[in-house]
Amino acid sequence: MRIPNGSSGGADIKADDLPPGQVVTATALIRHFAVHSRQALTEPVHILNHGHVGLTLISTESFLRLSADRHRPANPDHPAAQLDVLLDMIPTQVILADQELNLTRINLAARKRLEVSEQEVRGAPLSQVLARPDHHFVLRALERVRDTGVPEEFEQSFTGRLSLVYRVQISAFPGGFAILADEVTDRLSLRTQDARIAAYENLTDSLPGLARGAFNVRGMVTDMSPALADLVGTEESRILGVRFAALFDGSSRGAISDAVEGLLTSGKPFGMTAGLVGNAGSGTVWIGATPILSADGQAGGVFLIGTNPLWPLPGGAHPEEGTGSKGQ
Repeated sequence: MRIPNGSSGGADIKADDLPPGQVVTATALIRHFAVHSRQALTEPVHILNHGHVGLTLISTESFLRLSADRHRPANPDHPAAQLDVLLDMIPTQVILADQELNLTRINLAARKRLEVSEQEVRGAPLSQVLARPDHHFVLRALERVRDTGVPEEFEQSFTGRLSLVYRVQISAFPGGFAILADEVTDRLSLRTQDARIAAYENLTDSLPGLARGAFNVRGMVTDMSPALADLVGTEESRILGVRFAALFDGSSRGAISDAVEGLLTSGKPFGMTAGLVGNAGSGTVWIGATPILSADGQAGGVFLIGTNPLWPLPGGAHPEEGTGSKGQ
């Protein structure tokens, strides 16, 4: 007879008091002990004697796990209990396993990711808990750490509702092994974006007669390529912190100031030609600028300045349209 949710039918034991398992009479247990002992390796076998369940046959592994749980401190001020609370507070996924690679602890972040409860997976082989195909590499790495004692760290993509990338660390831990997993999807995306931006900057800096830079929400230059200093004929330190419009002659300065103001207030990019003033003399250049949009809103703008009259201006304007013309 099976008790699906601990329902024994006995008078002394309430249904909720018994875990799922098989219920057999004491006589049946004696007659078919080999059969029921094999059953006890996978689930409890409750022994019915004179209509009451007073004994349960369980595996040694289950007994040791229950014994370990009895020694877990109930006092919330105990360091071990505080560690449990701390593990459930951190975003890092933590899975602890014993020497036989059976799960001993899984924190809240890992339970949410795997969609399991600690009660249903504690004591289970990790090969059953991490059963998805994309967990295979983690299990093989864990076996290597067990066999060699050398910790491993790697990045791996995991599929699901969202495709996420995790940095996984596996190392020995008192009594067994620890698996730590931190999501780094956004970090990797930013790293790729930074590499792409650096490549664009290197490409821009390699082109003759082309300078780049950035200004903040006050319109002051905060970043620039060495080419801008060459165009102006001065040192970089004398340009950084200067208002962007101040780099141009008087006939262009008003139009540029208005264009920068429009970019900073409404996010409107602009392109125009203007006279660049510096120790190297005045010269007509084309200018293109676009806003920097951050999560917090407007963060300034970036600009390009070029001397080649054949290059079209950003925004669709062309050098032949004349000084002070704004691109749409």
